[in-house]
Amino acid sequence: MQPTRRMRLQAVIQEELSQLVPREVKDPRVPSVTFTAVEVTQDGSQATIFVTILGGAQGGHDGAPPLSEKGAKLRMQDCLDGLASASGFMRRHLARVLNVRHIPTLVFREDRGFENAIRVQELLSKISQTDKP
Repeated sequence: MQPTRRMRLQAVIQEELSQLVPREVKDPRVPSVTFTAVEVTQDGSQATIFVTILGGAQGGHDGAPPLSEKGAKLRMQDCLDGLASASGFMRRHLARVLNVRHIPTLVFREDRGFENAIRVQELLSKISQTDKP
């Protein structure tokens, strides 16, 4: 598949899933999520979709106490399992929208980029505080 066509396919898949999941996926394991990136393989047979939970996997933004790190991992794993179980439904929807011969298999992965950036920022601020006399 040509690189420009693959990039367009990635963009359409990301846009369609970001509109479909909040409205149509009724699995209680799937909270409000953001699809941060989509990577389609060279042959177009598989699409890896990177997911982050809105507000972070630890939660705490809706008045409930934040989860521990272990609880956050379990919440994210439940979310990924819920998305994987709904992948057939999502592929059928994509088949109606896309003009490709073979609809890619959907694989969901956790995107830890934002959480890692926050952690690095915290570490840098601790270092700058210890350096001051």
